[in-house]
Amino acid sequence: MTARRSMLRACFLAVVLLVPTIPFAAQAQDRPVSNAEGIAKMTRLMTECGYSFQATRSNTVWKINLTGTHMSAVKVVLAIGGDADSDLIVFVTVVEKQYMPVTTDFMSNLLRQNHEMDQVKIAYDADGDLEVRTDTSLRLADAEMLKHVVEQVRNASDEIYGQIQPSLVGDNPHSYGK
Repeated sequence: MTARRSMLRACFLAVVLLVPTIPFAAQAQDRPVSNAEGIAKMTRLMTECGYSFQATRSNTVWKINLTGTHMSAVKVVLAIGGDADSDLIVFVTVVEKQYMPVTTDFMSNLLRQNHEMDQVKIAYDADGDLEVRTDTSLRLADAEMLKHVVEQVRNASDEIYGQIQPSLVGDNPHSYGK
């Protein structure tokens, strides 16, 4: 009887000590990347994609200079958040606020284009400038996905600019276009 009790105590002790570690082991495998890991991952992915990128004042923001059919300089910005499970934001400022007409037709066209475009948002940023952007998870990103996202944002920006260029106001609409 005492041998049986000793065995039961040993089993109980093993269960008490081991069961709480199982969720932690699962979490360690699925854990999000840290800020330093996110920066390293972004640098690695942009290099794997063959992009020539520039760092900015922020260590979590990079620029890739590309060209388009309608825009001679498409400045794609990639940014990651500061938290461990970071978002990856890829955007292009298509045109600055001061060069856009404030008309119903202009804004209506942008709303239609926002509906037509897949996987990107066409919106006004915090400064009122027109941007094309997409948000995704850095944790899930690989080189193929990054290349696809960057190209999609570049192509949508170039297409939108080509559509709105005749409507822009001012002598020199902006430094982005031809």
